[in-house]
Amino acid sequence: MNNKNKVIKVNILGQDYFVRSTAKANYFKEISNYVNEKMDEIIATGIDSNTQQLKIAVLACMNIADEFISFKKDNVELINQIQAKSSSIIEYIDDKLVENK
Repeated sequence: MNNKNKVIKVNILGQDYFVRSTAKANYFKEISNYVNEKMDEIIATGIDSNTQQLKIAVLACMNIADEFISFKKDNVELINQIQAKSSSIIEYIDDKLVENK
């Protein structure tokens, strides 16, 4: 496995950025495409992409953070449900083992 840092160029909102990482370039391409899609959604609302780049970036960042927090919350709820069911199954198995002794 190659853990050497490399410089990867990504383009976001028409500007090139250089990122140093051990991750593959395709991963950053996927990220930059997603960020650009979110920014395009903001631009589609009528915000001028030539003069309001910071506003576009902040609003896109807020949308992405909202998605992240929602997914994180959903995952915590799912994990809690799995843990509760697992505990019930383990308790059931333990009860059956005690009965069969």
